[in-house]
Amino acid sequence: MALEKIARNIPASLWNEASEKLVDIVLNSPNASKMPSDLAKTILYYWQRDQLATEVGLQRLLEAAMILEPEKTVSLMEELGLPEIVAMLRETSKQ
Repeated sequence: MALEKIARNIPASLWNEASEKLVDIVLNSPNASKMPSDLAKTILYYWQRDQLATEVGLQRLLEAAMILEPEKTVSLMEELGLPEIVAMLRETSKQ
């Protein structure tokens, strides 16, 4: 899966900030009905265990954010100064 590779390329020093902002994107999205229930349950599972700021937690958050708000997700990665992640996300969203 492409999002696994993308999450691996986010520097560990940015995991906390990225996860917090991705959670905000997901929770504030008016497109919540687009999220598969299994993905929502998985995110809740990681949240309850304080594991959203891990590689696998970021993978799931990226997946949800790209489903719900792809433009905002790409903008967030630009704000974090991650041009290679931006390019990867744009390529993924074209598929």
